[in-house]
Amino acid sequence: MSPRKSTHDKGVKGERVALEHLRLKGYKVVETNFRTRVGEIDIIARDGNVLVFIEVKSATSPRFGDPVGWVTRYKQRRIIRVSQIYIKDTCKDTCPVRFDVIGIDTSGRINHVKDAFRPEGDFFM
Repeated sequence: MSPRKSTHDKGVKGERVALEHLRLKGYKVVETNFRTRVGEIDIIARDGNVLVFIEVKSATSPRFGDPVGWVTRYKQRRIIRVSQIYIKDTCKDTCPVRFDVIGIDTSGRINHVKDAFRPEGDFFM
């Protein structure tokens, strides 16, 4: 019997696949696993002049559907809040911002949804 992989191990593997996908698409990865007391963003990258905050979800079973759909409205709000902290602490100039989700299914197929969600109301507080 093989030992069960932890959720963390599965996430790390999915993030490695996503990082390679982004590099092949010409993104410049700025940071991975950016953590604050509010939450975490898996990958922060640049797509040209756009700063992209990326959530990665990977499936180990088809039972729960498309991993992209696992990014709930609650999770989106947390990612947006963490992105505000990142921007406040690290960006000197304003730049376009985008929120992407990368889902990796059980066969390893990548579903990269650009502009998967947007902040409601005023983004900068």
